[in-house]
Amino acid sequence: MNLKQNRFISISLSSTLVKVAQVTAKGVVEKLVRKDVHNNDVEAALRQALVGFDTKKAGVLCVIPGDVATTKNIELPSVDREEIESILALQASRFTPFSKDEILTSYIKLGTPKANFTRVLLVVVKREAVKERLTWIKGAGLHVETVVFVPEAITRFYAKGYSTIKNDAPVGLIDVNRQSTNFIVMARGTTVMFRNIPVGAEQLVGEGGARQELMEGIRASVDAYEQEGIGVKPAQFYLTFNHPVLAGLLGPLAEMLGSKVSIASYLTWVNASKSVKDVLTKDFSDESALDIISTGVTVAKCETDLVPQEIRDHRAVSQKGRETLIAGILILVSLIFIGGGLLSKVYFKDRFLKQNLIEKYSEQRQQVQNLESMITRTRILRQYLEARTLPLEAIRELFRIIPQEIFLTNITNDDAGNLSIQGVSESMSKVFSFVTALEESPLFDAVKTKSTAAKKDRGKDVASFEIVMKLVSVGAAPSSKD
Repeated sequence: MNLKQNRFISISLSSTLVKVAQVTAKGVVEKLVRKDVHNNDVEAALRQALVGFDTKKAGVLCVIPGDVATTKNIELPSVDREEIESILALQASRFTPFSKDEILTSYIKLGTPKANFTRVLLVVVKREAVKERLTWIKGAGLHVETVVFVPEAITRFYAKGYSTIKNDAPVGLIDVNRQSTNFIVMARGTTVMFRNIPVGAEQLVGEGGARQELMEGIRASVDAYEQEGIGVKPAQFYLTFNHPVLAGLLGPLAEMLGSKVSIASYLTWVNASKSVKDVLTKDFSDESALDIISTGVTVAKCETDLVPQEIRDHRAVSQKGRETLIAGILILVSLIFIGGGLLSKVYFKDRFLKQNLIEKYSEQRQQVQNLESMITRTRILRQYLEARTLPLEAIRELFRIIPQEIFLTNITNDDAGNLSIQGVSESMSKVFSFVTALEESPLFDAVKTKSTAAKKDRGKDVASFEIVMKLVSVGAAPSSKD
């Protein structure tokens, strides 16, 4: 990912626990905090955890755990990035019980097994799981830079730290967390297979068959890896955290898998001061911090980004607005310098004229007239450039007043300032409220509901509509409000 910040704040959120790490772009862990959530108030716990962090300059990373994701290793008949994204957008819903509108997708490129084909690891996450975490972070006063898939970050963290697993041979990583376990197969420094096993440290403490369930889940994951024909079975498996509940598990795992199993604690490669390592030892003895640390250390190399498209579009509009503002300021400054230069020339010419040099420099009168013409044309150009920002103001106004229950499907406008918007609403009353809000806006005039219709969408009754209006600043017809 192309991120410009020098440090990052990596945030992992759940209904019971908040974990935050501050990591520099060079991989140094500067600060670590964990906070338990009380009364289901995740935002309050996050605000308390963020005390002392560089929230103004650091890029904020939202950590998405493996237990809310589904992955699938597939081959696609294309090598073009845009084509791959289009194919995945159409096919992703096939691998989950959710509709296309309920999921977010990303992918990790694994290679080109044959000409004009690309193998990828498709990552599918339920949209609500991501939006819930983004809402918590926004409620704490932060804006997320990117949303990172934890298993990919873990893979790249181990590929960076463990020189013996940088080759092409596949290696298994078993990352036991509080409520679940991430089973990862990595090769060539990237994730080639991932499955989440719903057994974690809390279940293992209670025994009751949890250990056997975990082992069966790991064996089933290895079998699935071999059946998909992704690669040869890993000859080496590593546990990422030396948790007390894992004692006595290495031998049975090695026997079941027929491969070598050992502990390679992530703490071995944590680059941090003594005080931070003391926090790891004290506060994270029973809870791994690998997710937030690996995300901050490797985010620049991660390929997955699960930021919802509507947030990306909003960022693009905001960026365009900033660029337009900067361009306008630069043009204005240029015009000031040009105008100042022209006016200075006019001033000196007028001074010479007052010194009875009109006859001697009579040919310069024509030059003065030409300069005046240039000033007039630059003024017209400035007015034209200022007028070009009006459609952008209209988009900002629509984004401000549109209810969450309404989704726009089409926006069109013409040179005469006529604007037409089409969309879908959960109820007709929301459409009428939206029309009222448009009528009250100073940017729109002659707001009319052109058409409304009731229809079914994914089993729900919704209302489709089309509203027409005019942009006031474009020179519309006389206002209907007068």
